[in-house]
Amino acid sequence: MKAKLIFMAGLAVGYVVGTRVGRRGYESLKNNARAVWETDPVQETVQNLEESIKGEAKDLGARLASKVSGGNATTSAQKPARSDVDSDPALNDDLGQDWADEGGALPSGPAS
Repeated sequence: MKAKLIFMAGLAVGYVVGTRVGRRGYESLKNNARAVWETDPVQETVQNLEESIKGEAKDLGARLASKVSGGNATTSAQKPARSDVDSDPALNDDLGQDWADEGGALPSGPAS
């Protein structure tokens, strides 16, 4: 019983000391991270990424609006649709290859 009490007291002291050191270490890490975040190169990169994302979002919005409205307007990032995209998951235009390379049915029956 005495050994258990000593062990539990050791755990309690270790916990208290560990949490105080851990909190100090966390605060130190947080302050260092904040200092790095506020440097000019990091902030310039953040600004560039924000501008890039805003531009891409506008382009994506225009493409989405075109898709929803059914228009065929293409942007520089959009490729024209292939004729069999809706019916052929393999995206293969060759005759007789619609489903064979995906393990699907052939005109002569199931693919083996």
